[in-house]
Amino acid sequence: MKYLKILSLVALSLVLMTACKNKDNNKGDKDAVVGEWSLMSWNEETPEFHVYISFAADGSFAIYQQVWSLDYELFTGTYTIKGDTLKGTYADGSKWASEYKFAKTDNTLTLVDSVDVTSVYEKCAIPEEIITEVNTTRSEEVIPFL
Repeated sequence: MKYLKILSLVALSLVLMTACKNKDNNKGDKDAVVGEWSLMSWNEETPEFHVYISFAADGSFAIYQQVWSLDYELFTGTYTIKGDTLKGTYADGSKWASEYKFAKTDNTLTLVDSVDVTSVYEKCAIPEEIITEVNTTRSEEVIPFL
């Protein structure tokens, strides 16, 4: 009888630890990318364009990009994380061009798309002048970076 009680307690402990672990992982997923990031390397080269991304804890993002024009353009939306996969949807309902496998260190965020293009971002504050002067009246032909 004593062994049955011990076995029951062990089984209950394992169930509780597993349930808590899953909750903590799901809660912490978004924390993995939260912050402001600047593109430092794209496909192992220094890019000739500028991209800043801000990921908020509430699941929203803002991309400030100077890719297709001389002005910065703003794209916003929401993102989700499942395991090591990051995906997003723009405010207009369109999906990112790819899902991204991600890895994070203290100061870098690495995104790898479905065709193995690697983007490395460095943690930094997005310059205030970019945030305040961003051009939100973009043409329909502008393509978002992600």
